[in-house]
Amino acid sequence: MNSNFKAMKKIVLVLIGAAMIFQSQAGNISYTSGDLQKSPAAKGSLTITSTPDLQQLTTKWISDYAAINPKLKISFVGQNEPGTDLAFESNDPGIKAKEGSAWKMVIGRDAIIPVINSANPYLAEINARGVSAEEFSKILSNQGTQIWGTLLNGNENLPVNVYLVSDESIKSTIANFAGLDPALVKAINVATGAELIAAIQKDPNAIGFCKLADIASGNGMVSGISLLPIDKNANGKLDYIEKIYGNVDEISRGIWIGKYPQALCRNIYAVASANPTEDNQIAFLRYVLTAGQDLLETTGYNSLANSERLSKIDRLPGAFMKGQTSDKVNVIQLIITLLAGLAILAAMIVLIIRYRRINKPIGPDTDPKHLHGLNEKSLSAPKGLFFDKTHTWAFMEKDGTLKIGIDDFLQHVTGQITSIKMKKPGDTVKKGEPVMTVIQSGKRLTISSPASGIIIADNANLFSNASLINSSPYEDGWIYRMEPTNWIRENQFLFMAEKYTEWIHNEFTRLKDFLAKAIQTGSPEYAFITLQDGGEINDNVLENLPPEVWEDFQTNFIDTSK
Repeated sequence: MNSNFKAMKKIVLVLIGAAMIFQSQAGNISYTSGDLQKSPAAKGSLTITSTPDLQQLTTKWISDYAAINPKLKISFVGQNEPGTDLAFESNDPGIKAKEGSAWKMVIGRDAIIPVINSANPYLAEINARGVSAEEFSKILSNQGTQIWGTLLNGNENLPVNVYLVSDESIKSTIANFAGLDPALVKAINVATGAELIAAIQKDPNAIGFCKLADIASGNGMVSGISLLPIDKNANGKLDYIEKIYGNVDEISRGIWIGKYPQALCRNIYAVASANPTEDNQIAFLRYVLTAGQDLLETTGYNSLANSERLSKIDRLPGAFMKGQTSDKVNVIQLIITLLAGLAILAAMIVLIIRYRRINKPIGPDTDPKHLHGLNEKSLSAPKGLFFDKTHTWAFMEKDGTLKIGIDDFLQHVTGQITSIKMKKPGDTVKKGEPVMTVIQSGKRLTISSPASGIIIADNANLFSNASLINSSPYEDGWIYRMEPTNWIRENQFLFMAEKYTEWIHNEFTRLKDFLAKAIQTGSPEYAFITLQDGGEINDNVLENLPPEVWEDFQTNFIDTSK
């Protein structure tokens, strides 16, 4: 009876999993297809406005969407002009609907960031200890003298010059973070974020609070400005989990996964005077929640998580497309539904056959294999490669250069990699230092180099097809070629294939323990997507897990192995 129960349990779990996968795929086709950006209804006109701080972002959205829909006339109008179809605001909506029933939806996030002059004489100490909300409160209020000793709890007597933009919403946000009445906040007021940055660049004793978008410059940060770290737990030091202030990318990631103080984060809203019902309104909102999210990141704001985007798309009122495009999506969904039914039926037939044979002895050559399980036998470890504990590999070419990449274990664990961030040829890296970032739908891991050297070439194919790392991690998915600078010494600390196979066995044990804790401390539903019945790890195990689990994986499997 017990074996029958287990067999039936497997059947139920497989069918539920199949249904979940097909439902997910149907949802992805509905919401991520390029058809979301085009519509037969995308003609006529659409008027859009925004608060001044979001004008650059909004006009970029308009320009991008207009290029996709040339028949639609989109106009950006002044904030106070009547009759606009949509507005975008970074604080509580100011558009008053008829009889006070305005509609709003969160479409992104903004953050207020403390910054400091990079030449500040106390910068090293501040970076080591951070500044707590209580210490900010002392320096922002009219209590006491505004000197650096107030912030650092020491005898430093140089003055602190605090700058703020003359924006009541920013002032209110900072006061809330510091636990102050906004009327008590004392600072030197400037008109714009650009003026604030310019003032701090000229004043080594200055600090200021500005929007993240104000300090973003291309792929980096404006010169002469450093992020001022916040001691979130107020323990007098900057703990590992609080170290998110190295650059714009790090703090953006920290905001996204909840490491940054929530009190300094603000929502960006789409606003309308009433529930959107016009096709053009709804289609544009869907664009903002899909392709338009990329522009949030490039202009210094924070995009929504994938699950949050889909949830908001589901809640948009009305049918977003009518006519041929809608019919196309419906036909695709119908086909997928039929295929799902056939797949489930086929799975039932196969499993029933196996169920009937469950009591038959199984010979050594007929052991069933878990098609979607992950274990040591699933992995490839070619001979001739040197493997590092950071799950990277290196191969010495005939000309003396090294080719490096990530190992089969890591690509199996992450699931399909959707994009990457890489260093440039000519950059120098040291063993154990960050060398690239792999990204899977916004979640990311920072990968360390297995060797020291000078990068002489990158794999350009990865920029257009990052999934080569998954399909061919040791051949087509290589990452860099480099000129080694300390190879004779460093290769002594790397594994060859035989030793690597022994070591990876322990990594699987650690991974199971790690996943068990993640499931125990997280949501029970993670059990199904991490472990198969019988305790075998599912392939692509991190793919559907939330960003905080990725962060813990980074700490436990990448950073601690350097």
